[in-house]
Amino acid sequence: MEAALSCESLSCRRTDWNNVGPSSVSSVTASFGMGEFCGFSGGDISGKELLLHLLGLLEPADAGRIVVRGIPIEKWEPEKIQPLRNESFGFMFEHPCLLASFSVAENVAMPLFRFCGGDPVTARKRTLEILDFCGITHLEGMLAGRLDPAERRITALARALVHEPDILVVISPQTNDELLVLARRVATDLGLCVLWAGQPDQLRPVVHRLLHLEDGCVIQEEKP
Repeated sequence: MEAALSCESLSCRRTDWNNVGPSSVSSVTASFGMGEFCGFSGGDISGKELLLHLLGLLEPADAGRIVVRGIPIEKWEPEKIQPLRNESFGFMFEHPCLLASFSVAENVAMPLFRFCGGDPVTARKRTLEILDFCGITHLEGMLAGRLDPAERRITALARALVHEPDILVVISPQTNDELLVLARRVATDLGLCVLWAGQPDQLRPVVHRLLHLEDGCVIQEEKP
């Protein structure tokens, strides 16, 4: 399996992570393949969310090495990292942050214009493709403010995929089985590397691999 992302001796400590207390990542070494769905579990300050922020290039590590599609980036300046992150990663967070007065299709298409410079015809074609893949073509013209919570989450996932990233990072969303099954298809059908921080009982039926973290360390690896 081709490696999409890897880290070596990755370490980081934050005294107040997301207003829940201290969190750390301690000497984590791991590799994640294209087409792999890898879950991360642990308590609020286990380090799982901080680790995904590091792997997603959202947060600088204190020490260690990250390689994205064969490119080592530990010595890169932030202004060089941002274009790589925008191109190679898609993100979904706990709060979808959709624009309520814009349609589903308009929300999903936004990354194409912000990061990829897509023309309207190409952007619409790609948007319709990902709406169809996610099973929400029927919501295309609906205003995001009228969506129910499950529809908002699927729309947010479609938005994270529309620019065709290599790696999808999902950090602690409110989730359901439908969304997790869709994420499995993202890995197996689209060939993306999917990294998902969540609850083990929800992740276990769908992931290829499940990493359990405690005090910033990977203490167990499951292959369900």
